[in-house]
Amino acid sequence: MTKPKQGVGCVIVAHGEVGSCLIGAVQGILGTQTGCTAVTNVGLGLPELEKAIRKAVDELSATHTVVLFTDMPGGSCHHVCRDIAGSTEGLRVLTGLNLMMLLEFFVKRERVPVAELLSLVQERGKNSIRLL
Repeated sequence: MTKPKQGVGCVIVAHGEVGSCLIGAVQGILGTQTGCTAVTNVGLGLPELEKAIRKAVDELSATHTVVLFTDMPGGSCHHVCRDIAGSTEGLRVLTGLNLMMLLEFFVKRERVPVAELLSLVQERGKNSIRLL
């Protein structure tokens, strides 16, 4: 018998320490969050990065429906996540991550179905970009 999922979680795959810094910023605003982890590409070739991402996804998917976030489209993190999602049923990737997107994700992840959640997160990301 499979254990029911506790909710929606995320793996943030990003260059340098961007992922862990974004998680830290979210927690500074919303408080401690569970079901999230960051993977950095620092010092990793593509095979090692893929292995690290798959490990993070496997660990989190034991208890959560997983969404992959990447920091920028077209980068190594994005390409590896796209390939993993292509071979993993139900795994979604959202790229171009910013802080407003993550805040939207964490605030609404327990109240909105995943497909709608990702649409809301994407829209929040677009709408948070402003020229002042």
